Amino acid sequence: MRIAYLAINDPLDKRSWSGTTYYIAKTLQRNGNDVDFFGPLVLPKWLDKTLRALAKLNRILFRKEYITKYSLLLSWYSAKQFNKKLKAKSYDCICAPAAAPELGFLKTKLPVIYITDATFQLMRNYAYNEFIKVSWLTKFEGNLLEKHALRKSAAVMYPSMWAAESAVNDYHVSNEKIFVAPFGANIDRVPDESIIFNKLNNHQLTVLFLAVDWERKGGNIAFDVLKFLHFTHGMQAKLIVCGCVPPAHISHPNMEVIPFLDKNKKEDYERFVNIMSTSHFLLVPTRADCSLLVGSEANAYGMPAITTETGGVPEIIKDGVNGYCLPYTADANIYAALIAELFLNQGKFKELITTSRQRFDEYLTWQKWFENFSEVYKKTVLKQQPQTAELEMSSLN
Repeated sequence: MRIAYLAINDPLDKRSWSGTTYYIAKTLQRNGNDVDFFGPLVLPKWLDKTLRALAKLNRILFRKEYITKYSLLLSWYSAKQFNKKLKAKSYDCICAPAAAPELGFLKTKLPVIYITDATFQLMRNYAYNEFIKVSWLTKFEGNLLEKHALRKSAAVMYPSMWAAESAVNDYHVSNEKIFVAPFGANIDRVPDESIIFNKLNNHQLTVLFLAVDWERKGGNIAFDVLKFLHFTHGMQAKLIVCGCVPPAHISHPNMEVIPFLDKNKKEDYERFVNIMSTSHFLLVPTRADCSLLVGSEANAYGMPAITTETGGVPEIIKDGVNGYCLPYTADANIYAALIAELFLNQGKFKELITTSRQRFDEYLTWQKWFENFSEVYKKTVLKQQPQTAELEMSSLN
């Protein structure tokens, strides 16, 4: 496939969309596709200053936040730049990860495969901090751009039915161009299956809270789980907090805080692998998540995820298979009781390690996602190009 890869941010930056943009791109390339990156987009000074001024004006006059990435002005400018690039080469399709703003004003006859984990309608009503005080202008612009992106797309790929149903119900998109395929784990190297049982050699119950947002990911609940495991269940459990720093007043002798690990550094990567292979449970009692990517990552190491039934999370974590999704209203005591029960039942715990890795291998890899992408391509893009279908389908096999 000759793919125009549409992204305002640098698609090879692992920080963009939690690394998902990067791993989609690398997966497409690894499977022999010709991928041209249309990004990052460099903004001229006048546009950057205008967007900053709009944000400041909304903050001062209305005490609301204007989110510039949903700006119609930004969408217009990005479309102008990307339209020029599209004319320079022949492509089979446009792949647009989380690219509603980029698609808004784009003029093209090429089939678009739009990949995202939620609709704007879901995001604006969800527990994400950036939407708590969002301005009416951002609500209007973001919703309009989402409508245009969905209308222009030949296919829309979501990682969950939760998101797919919003496209159908809130934006009246035809079921025929909606597809559900879980994202893969955002890791460069899949760990050898032989290490998944290393955690059994660690006799201290070790729970990992792996997140960059303490509040939204349920850090306070995770901390209370540690206390319940100690005082209620009499277990000398350990909580590892990795990726963020808890508020200053939160501390415990059995809590280790690792603010950041750079996986590009050998020593940090080795430490990360050791944590992932020796921790018993991933604990993320999240308050809002479109898709629990870190759950897939944990499963690669045979680590079951204990999390929350919210958003698209239940599409990733299946009860009794690769972890458990507890009700949103569940308190720390319920989380602690489940973890203690699973850990003390070694037979059940070993089985959960095995099925967590199996769930990863069968459903939660980027290669599996690409197989789904290929099927979507055949059903949508090739369907629009009957004269070249036979040739292109053979190249996919």
